[in-house]
Amino acid sequence: MSTYREIIGKKIKKVSSDPSSGIEGEMWYNSTTGTLRGPAILSAWTSCGPLISTQGDMANLGTQTASLCAGGADGPTAENVNITQEGNGTGFSQGGNLNTERRGCAGFGVQTSAVCFGGYTTTYDNNTEEYNGTAWTNGNDTPVSPGTASWNSGGTLTAGLGYGGSYLGPPSPSNNGKQTIEYDGTNWADGNQMTRSSGDGMTGFGIQTAALAAGQSSVPGSPSATTVVENYDGTNWTSGTVTPTGVAYCGSGGTQTAGIIFGGVSDGSPGYPTKVTTTLSWDGTSWSSAPALATARQGTWGGPVGSNTASQLMGGNTGPAVVTNVENFDSSVIAVTSAAWSSGTNMGSARYGGQYFGTGKTSQVAVGGHIPGSPAFTATSETYNGTTWTEGNNINTARFNGGSGGTETAGLVVCGRNPYSAPAPQVYYSNVEEYNGTSYSEETDCPEAAYGKAGAGTQTAWVGVGGFLGPAPSPSYSTASQEYDGTNWTAGGAAPFQAVSMSGVGITTAAVIFGQQQNPAANDKVYDYNGTSWTAANDMNRNHGGQHSACGTVTSALVAGGSGPYADSALSELYDGTTWSTSATLGQSGLRGGKGTSSPAAIGAGGYGPGFFNATEEFTAETEATNIETFTTS
Repeated sequence: MSTYREIIGKKIKKVSSDPSSGIEGEMWYNSTTGTLRGPAILSAWTSCGPLISTQGDMANLGTQTASLCAGGADGPTAENVNITQEGNGTGFSQGGNLNTERRGCAGFGVQTSAVCFGGYTTTYDNNTEEYNGTAWTNGNDTPVSPGTASWNSGGTLTAGLGYGGSYLGPPSPSNNGKQTIEYDGTNWADGNQMTRSSGDGMTGFGIQTAALAAGQSSVPGSPSATTVVENYDGTNWTSGTVTPTGVAYCGSGGTQTAGIIFGGVSDGSPGYPTKVTTTLSWDGTSWSSAPALATARQGTWGGPVGSNTASQLMGGNTGPAVVTNVENFDSSVIAVTSAAWSSGTNMGSARYGGQYFGTGKTSQVAVGGHIPGSPAFTATSETYNGTTWTEGNNINTARFNGGSGGTETAGLVVCGRNPYSAPAPQVYYSNVEEYNGTSYSEETDCPEAAYGKAGAGTQTAWVGVGGFLGPAPSPSYSTASQEYDGTNWTAGGAAPFQAVSMSGVGITTAAVIFGQQQNPAANDKVYDYNGTSWTAANDMNRNHGGQHSACGTVTSALVAGGSGPYADSALSELYDGTTWSTSATLGQSGLRGGKGTSSPAAIGAGGYGPGFFNATEEFTAETEATNIETFTTS
C-alpha cells in the first residue's frame, strides 16, 4: 500500500492547531481535536461590488480580476448605451466609451486589449472596435452585412472568434445563427458554418481553435432552450455531449475542456420570462451541476469571462429590469466573504447634516445637525462604541454641516450654520470647538465663516477647504483652505474648485477631498492635497453629491451614500489613491454621516433620503481565508 506522501508528494504532519493557510493536497493531523485536517475545495458564488449603472445584453470578457463589459441596454426600454465598465474582482470603475451605442454585441480578449463587435444600433450592425485599456478605436467591419447581434465569442485580439447570433442580412434569414467568423487583429474571415438549426441565444467558451457552443433559444416556428452542443477545432464544427437541461442566453467562462455556463432562461416562450440560477460545469467529458447563482438572470452571453474555477456574471436582465449586481464564481481552497454593509444599533435621534468624527464603526461621535421639525437644529451629541449609541454632552453652538475631524477623545468641529428656516437671519459660523471625550470647548475661530466646509485630519493637524461664505440670497463659494494646529490657523494652498458639502479623509500633508455639491449641480470631482497644493485626481464613478460617509486615508478611502441634486445614492466606492471602484451597497440610500481613519471600519449613521432616519450601518471589507475541513480517517 502506498503512503500519502508517495501518492501526493506531501507528508502529513502532527500539529496542535490548524495553520492559518494551506494549499490543495496538503493535510495534517490536529492532535488537539484528534482529527485529520486539510484545505478542501469550495465552490460558491459570492457578491461583488456592483456595476456603476444598469447594463445588460452587452459584450463581456477578460478574467474575474480584470473583467470588462461594453455596450448593451440600460433598462426595460432597451435604450442602447456605449458605456464601458472595468472590473478588478471586487468592484467596477468607468472605462472609455464605445464609439457606437449598441446592444447585443459581443467581445473577446483581455481588459487592456479587447474587441467588441456586432450588435444592434437602429439596425443590425457589423462594426468592430478595439480597446487598449483606455479608449476604443474603429477596426474593420465583420463580413456579415448588414450585421448580426447576439454573437458568441472567444479568443484574443489577434485570434478572435465569433459564432451564432441573429442574422438578418442577405441571402436570407435561413442562415440565422449558424455563421462563424475569425479575426486576426486586423481582418475578419468567414469560417465554416455550424451544423445546428438556425437560431440565437446559444452560449459558449474557448478560443479560436478550440471552442464549445451550447444551447439555443429560438428555432423558427418553435422557440425553445435546447441541450445541443457543438465543438469547433478551428476548421469544423462537430456534435458534442448535450447539456443535462436546456440552456439559452447564459453567461460563461473557461476553455473547451474546462468550462462553465450559468444563468439564462429555461424556455423559449415570448419574452423568455423564466430566468434561472442554474450553473453547469464541463470537464471535457461530462456536464455536472455546480452551486446556483443568487440572482436568476439572462442577457450576459456576449463573451466568456474567466475560467471554470474563477468566473464572473455582470449585470443582466432579471425580467423587465436590468440590474447592476455582480456575482463571482470561485472553486478553490480559498473561501471568499464579500464586502457588505450590515445593520448596527440605531442612533438615539434621527438626524442629518451633523458633524462626525472618530476612528470608525467602533468609535464614532455624531454631534449637531438637523432633526425633525422646522426649524430644528440640535446641539446634542451621541457616541458609538460599535454596540450602542450613548448620549453625550451638548456642543456649545448647535450647527449644521460644519467641518470635522479627530477621534472620539480628541475631536474637532469647525464652522457650519444655523437652520434654513430659522426666524432670525441665516448665520454662518466661524467658531471652532474641540472635544476631549467628555465636553466641548471654544477655541480660536476659523478665518472664514462658512457652511459646508470639507475637512480632513486631527484635532491638532487639520485642513479645511471650500464651503459657502455668507448667507442667502447671494452666498459665494470659498476657494481658500486653512490649516489648524490645535491653536492657530494658517493659510493653506488655494483650491482650484468652488464647492460645498464635500467629504475628506487623511491628514494635513496627505488628504483627499471628494463629492462636491456645487451650484447648480453636484459632481464627482476628487482632489488630493499634499500640504501645499491641491491637484485634481480621478473622478468618482458616481455623482454622490454632498453629505456622505467618508473613512480612510489618501491611499485607501471609502465614500458611501450622498445626494446630488437630487437623487439619493446607496452606492459605496473604494479609492486606492488612483482609482475608484464600486463596493457593497448601503441598505438605506441618501445623505449619510460617518467619519473614520480606516476604510474597512467605515460607518454610515443617520441621514435623510427623503425623511429623517436614525439607521446605523457598518462596513466589512471583503476577506479571503483557506477553507479547512476535517477528513474521515475510517
